[in-house]
Amino acid sequence: MNFINGIVSNIAKINSATLSGAVDVVFVEQDDGTFRSTPFQVRFGKMGVVWSKKKIIDIEINGKDVELKMVLDDYGVAYFEDKSDIESDDEEITIIEAIKESKECPLPAATKPSLERQRSRHASDPVEKTNLEEELAPIQEDLIEYTAYKANSNPNLNEIDDIDSPEILPEKSKKNILELYKEELFDLNLNLGSNEVVFSTTSQYQGTTRCCCNVFVWQQSDKIIISDIDGTITKSDVRGMILPLIGVADWAQGEVTNLYSKISENGYKILYLSARSISQSGETKAYLKSLNQGNLKLPLGPLFLNPESAFKSFKREVIDRQPEIFKIECLSVLKGLFGCPSYTPYFAGYGNRPNDVTAYQAVGIPLSRIFIINKSGKLKGQICHNVLTSYKNQCSLVDLFFPPVESLEPQLEDQTSLFQYWKD
Repeated sequence: MNFINGIVSNIAKINSATLSGAVDVVFVEQDDGTFRSTPFQVRFGKMGVVWSKKKIIDIEINGKDVELKMVLDDYGVAYFEDKSDIESDDEEITIIEAIKESKECPLPAATKPSLERQRSRHASDPVEKTNLEEELAPIQEDLIEYTAYKANSNPNLNEIDDIDSPEILPEKSKKNILELYKEELFDLNLNLGSNEVVFSTTSQYQGTTRCCCNVFVWQQSDKIIISDIDGTITKSDVRGMILPLIGVADWAQGEVTNLYSKISENGYKILYLSARSISQSGETKAYLKSLNQGNLKLPLGPLFLNPESAFKSFKREVIDRQPEIFKIECLSVLKGLFGCPSYTPYFAGYGNRPNDVTAYQAVGIPLSRIFIINKSGKLKGQICHNVLTSYKNQCSLVDLFFPPVESLEPQLEDQTSLFQYWKD
């Protein structure tokens, strides 16, 4: 019976996620000198980690191992574990020992089991199971008898009487945001601009599994251009990501790399945004990196994806048709790192659907700087709908649409029309 219960328990603890992935992170310098980050969205699926609970994630930044660690939960989602939670197993045993030694109802002594934590290993692997349950069984029986005795003699049980009931303990929040001082930032080998980060974990049967992302360190004065991917960089929402996988590499909008490169040269940061799932991060980043038009590539920038599963992301975009919900939430988090709530670091946005207009407006981009492109490559502004341009046309007028960042006047941020700015 114990053997069957063990099998059922191990099956129940199987990671519910399937694929692994990580979303890029942005640190922004604050007025007090600290650097605050967007959430670290990292997920390992059962293809790499079958039993994910409490697996330790090792982090490598720019080719250097750092002391920073993350931990996986039951769903394969990584988070930073507080110091008070690192030895939670040992704390539970300590509590049991304290109850055992209670003068009111002494319990028979038992040897405290030793739990060994190895790098990137945990007892969630079947072969690494300890005899913890067997060693604690006599203690648990005594605790049950002790609790029943207390309930009969005193209905008002104190905290120590209820501490062995996990259902009454509040669920601890999972930390996935960092706030670092400048020295701590450098200790993690993070520099201004882009940094390569590798997350890895090792299990007995599946070996080492890795997923990667980039961490960007920005300043308060940076201006951001948002670009959707599917239908905006590619010519189609679906075919733009499928055709390159079968050898069709020219399914991108013409001159998109040329325009984005010139915008980047004028001092703007490019943010790539998609409602695709985090499990597609590897393929999406590979596509953006491989896109080449006339020996010009897309400028480097963070890629923000939906941290939900592929099924939930598909449902929200295709069935519910509400991708703007995720986009607004994601962009608002980054906007909140730029000081005053009324200020927006977003200068302009490119998309291909009315949902993109809704999302960009929600984070403070004026309609005059929101451009929607169709499958034929025509860009339509949101002020004069009859005026059509293209990526190629904007390349020749890039200084008009996107003047160099250092030349921008402070009052420009309070204006709602780019055309009014040039008229004045």
